[in-house]
Amino acid sequence: MQATETEKSITAPGHPLFDLHDQVALVTGATRGLGLEIGRGLGQAGAMVIVHGRDQNSAAAASEKLLSEGLNASWVAFELNDRAACQRAFDKIRDTHARLDILVNNASMRLRKPLGDIDTIELDTIIRTNVLANIEISRAAIALMKLNRYGRIITISSIAGHIVRSGDFIYPITKQALNTMTRSLAVEFGKEGILSNAIAPGTFATEFNQSLIRNPDNIAKMQERNPLQRWGSPAEIIGPVLFLASEAASYVNGQVLTVDGGFSISF
Repeated sequence: MQATETEKSITAPGHPLFDLHDQVALVTGATRGLGLEIGRGLGQAGAMVIVHGRDQNSAAAASEKLLSEGLNASWVAFELNDRAACQRAFDKIRDTHARLDILVNNASMRLRKPLGDIDTIELDTIIRTNVLANIEISRAAIALMKLNRYGRIITISSIAGHIVRSGDFIYPITKQALNTMTRSLAVEFGKEGILSNAIAPGTFATEFNQSLIRNPDNIAKMQERNPLQRWGSPAEIIGPVLFLASEAASYVNGQVLTVDGGFSISF
């Protein structure tokens, strides 16, 4: 009986630099889309994956999905802006695993509006969710990583952090802030064995983007602008994450890796 692609990726021996066995990884916003694929990829490399979601049902369902694929997984649930719930989740990780080796800051929110249409509550919410919450989560993770003087923090930024479209005012600001957070963490904690890098994805065919993908105008724009003339498949985020999470990237710190098929460099 021929093995499936998933079975091959789990059972086939790989390069030892990419082996994540005995490591514990937390992926925020991992119930679907890029986050779920990231969790799957880390699990296939041997890591114990902790799936984060906003509510217990979605987090538990995503964890069960990974478990059904033969991966090691569990879950935590908390709202990004609930500091007390966030700390309880990290206390649970400490009590259960006594360590955290990898954090993937994937969770964020999107708000496509021009400045004049953004009200004060929306402005406050997206800054708290995309920037302040990721700082707090990173700080809690670092406290666990310090126990073993080892850690990998990978923050999912966006090409919107360095190229901006009219009518999308605040989201790019928050993503550029995450790029700077990445560098600040790299400088402050590199000496403690904790490396911090970011990935800036371009246009990926996630559930969130389905309405955009089906728009004929967007298809035409993609074919014109992207050298690969297509959207990225969510699974194509796995390789870059595995690289930064592994010993293969042991001397890579404070960098932002763009993964967009060449979209942001094509004029």
